[in-house]
Parts: sequence; structure tokens; C-alpha cells
Amino acid sequence: MHTLWLVIQREFVSNVLTSRFMIGFIVCLLSTAVAVFVQVDDYEKRLVGYNAAVREAEAQEWDLYYNIKPRTHKKPNPLGIFNVGAENFGANTVTIELAKPVFELTFPIMGEPAEKRGADNSFLSMFLTIDVVFIFKIILSALAILFAFNTISGEREDGTLKLVLSNAIPRDIIVLGKYLGGMLSLFPIVLISLIMALVIALSSRVTAFDGNDISHIVLIFAVSLLYVSTWYLLGLLLSIWTKTSATTLILSMVIWVMLTIVHSNVATIVVEKFPPYQSKPEAEFVRSAGDVWDQFRKERGTYIKRRGYENLQDSISWEPGADSEKTNRFVTFFSYGMHELHLLEGYIIRDVHEADTSIFQEILGYQEPLRIAYADKVEEVLNKPAEQRERNAKFADALSRISFADVYHFAIGAIAGTDRQSYNNFIQDSRAYKRKIVEYLKDKEAFTSRAWFSNDQGAADLTDLPVFQDRRLSLSESLSRAYIDILILLAWNVVLFMTAYVSFLRYNLG
Repeated sequence: MHTLWLVIQREFVSNVLTSRFMIGFIVCLLSTAVAVFVQVDDYEKRLVGYNAAVREAEAQEWDLYYNIKPRTHKKPNPLGIFNVGAENFGANTVTIELAKPVFELTFPIMGEPAEKRGADNSFLSMFLTIDVVFIFKIILSALAILFAFNTISGEREDGTLKLVLSNAIPRDIIVLGKYLGGMLSLFPIVLISLIMALVIALSSRVTAFDGNDISHIVLIFAVSLLYVSTWYLLGLLLSIWTKTSATTLILSMVIWVMLTIVHSNVATIVVEKFPPYQSKPEAEFVRSAGDVWDQFRKERGTYIKRRGYENLQDSISWEPGADSEKTNRFVTFFSYGMHELHLLEGYIIRDVHEADTSIFQEILGYQEPLRIAYADKVEEVLNKPAEQRERNAKFADALSRISFADVYHFAIGAIAGTDRQSYNNFIQDSRAYKRKIVEYLKDKEAFTSRAWFSNDQGAADLTDLPVFQDRRLSLSESLSRAYIDILILLAWNVVLFMTAYVSFLRYNLG
């Protein structure tokens, strides 16, 4: 044990006293500080926009059940300061309308429910992708390579390794000691950088981390160490396999560039150019959705005729003495349309106090739940392009996982709750909220209520309307989503260490 400690101490001191340690330490701290300042500023702006949107939504009042349009808002994640991920991706607000499907297409459509509120500066977005995890992914991995490249080949060149082995120190002790010593010298850089990032983040007047956030940050630190360890072990292994430190450094940097910069971009581009899951043009899905909507119209029309009426207007009767010659007494308007896909209908009944709308309300009680059911079918059709895009994105992710740099990126995104799946969860939660609103209205018998289309006998009662809550992941939920990537990093560490261990046991100094 004493011998192991001596090897660790020697390796630690030899790393800390070098200029590369001080330069790497300063570069990492400055880069982290700049990245955090940028992300904190962006987080503050997004939080201001979110709070304004929530206040605007809370101030809304609706007199009619038909008119309700509650919104779901994606609350900015403070952990996005460390890993922005998909925080600036896609929509952050979804407008809920009862018979409007929640969908996302690649081409803009007027009235689309999912929208991004706030400025979207594409030039600035290039800088907003640089965060703490990006700094760790690039700079710390390079530092690990620089610390490890001459651990064996460098000592072989200057004759130090032969002297160490002549002292009968077991080779397994040397390998383990050099690994632990190297990691011990990298540990303060990771720790201090993360602490500084946390201090800068907390200096903001709006940033606050609860216990759940702190536990996530601790897990980010642990996974970051595991990631740095992977690169250090790779450098150590290459140092054993090569005879000169210059060769080790060149080979290490080539692999570093390929895995940290080139590979994931190439995988994404290849999948975009040659998607494994082909999809029809989105316009065809819109037309298919129109066919589904035609089925609703037919079924609705069949029911109205079975009740003995040609149209909805005929189901309204007027008081004796009312002017039956009045025109435009009943008006149907469409509040949302897309390629003849008129999903929502509103009704204006003039002189409604003279009208008997009991049959009309009965028909609405059948028609509106049917409309919502068909809107769900339309939603299934319109979501197919997004499902295909997600399948292709997951395939690109699978290819990217060949690189442990990308594995680290995916693991941290899952832990922080800023990955693409977290965004998809927001959209799914918005759909679930819409279903909750529908059940709420069914329980209140709102579809057959006069307050559905008129407030002449009282406005709609929406005092207990359900409120959307954007949910955050607990630590256990984050672990359940990130554990595969963490296990991959752990497996790389085991494989690289065992390979380095066996290779050094067979190492020939000649």
C-alpha cells in the first residue's frame, strides 16, 4: 500500500508542477466562467418570458366554454445553465383548444398550437450551445490526454521507467498508481470549475437551486469524472502501446478530434441525408388528416338528419311572435382552418333570448365529444412525421454512442433534464393536459350547456379549471434514464484499464 501511495504521489506532483497543469486549469476556469455567464443571462431572459406568459395566461377570462384556450408553458430549467441541451429547441408554449390536435410540422402553419415565445436569434444561438458540459467535453478530455500521453512512453524515453522497474515495484502497482495519480491531479480542475460555475449561477438574482437540483449537480460531477477517467485511460493505453511520447500525443489527438468533434456531426449528417426510416411528404399527412375530418362531417351530418333536421340552424325554434324572417339569426364560423381542415366551429345566435335551444344543445352534446375524438385521430396522423423524425434522431444517437464523448453528452442531458426526451415529455404532458380539460368539461356537462355558445343566462363556470404544472425529474427518474449511458462509460473505463493493465504486464523495455 505504501508503494502504491508513493507512485500516486509521484504522478500527482509531476503533473501539478507542470505548465500544462496551470495553463489547462486557467483555460478551463475562464472558459467555464464565460460559458456560465452566457447561460445565466439566457436563463434570466427565458425565465422573464416564462413568468410574463404565465401572468398573461392567468389574467385570461372566458365567458363561454367554447372559447377556453388554456396554455401550457415549459418552465426554464436552471440546470440548463450547466447543460443547455434542448432548452432552446422547439416550442415552449402550447395553446390548448378542445378540438385542435397538438402537433408539430417542419413548415410553419398559421394557428399551430405549439409555438416558441420570445426572440429566436439564430446568430446568438450558436454561442448558447457552449455550456459547462461542452467545456468539460472538449477541454477536460484534451487535458486528460495531455496528462496521460507521456506516462509510460515519456518515461521510457528518458530512462526513468527502467529505473523504476529495477526497484522491483510490481507492474500492476505502477499502472494503478499512475492512473490514480493522474485522476487525482485532474480532480481539482473538475471540482473547482463546477463549484465556480455554481457560484456564478447563484449570483444571479433569479437563479435558485433546490435540494433536487443540487443532487443532480453532484451526479453531473460524478459522471464528468467518469468521462475524464475514460480519456485518461485511453491516453495511458496509447502511451503503453507506442514507443515515443510524440507518437502517443499525435495518435491521441487524432482520436480526440475524431471522437469529440467529427464523429457525432458525421453521424447526424449521414442520417439526415440517408434516413433509415423514410416518411411521406408532410403535405400528404395533412391531406390524410382532411380525409379523417371528412368522416367526422359525415357522421355528424348523419346524426343531425336522424334527429329530423337538415342542419344545426333548423334545430333552434323561436318564441311565438318572433320575427321569423330575420336573416343571419344563426351564424357558424370557423376559428381554425388548415387546408380545408376546419377543426373548430363557433356559433353566434342573435336574439338568443327569443330562442329555444334545447334540441341544439342536445346535438352539441353529441357533436362536440365526437369532434374531439376525431381531433385525436387527426392528431395521430399529423404526428407521424414527428415520430419518423424522432426514430431517425434515435438512430443517429445510437451511431453517435460509438464515441464516449457523445455518451457523456447524452448522459448529462438525461440527468439535467435538458435532453430531447425532456422536450418530448413536455409535448406529451400538454396532450395529457388537454385530455384532462376534456374530462373536466364532460363532468360539468359543458357541451350541452347554454354557456357553451351564449352567456345570456350566465357565463361559464371555470373557477376550478385544471392548471398545467410543468414537471421536473427526480434524481431516481434521471438515473433511470441515464443509467445505460453511465454504464457504457463505466464499461469503457473497465475495458481500457484492463487492456492497459495486461499490456503493461507484457511491456517490453527493449
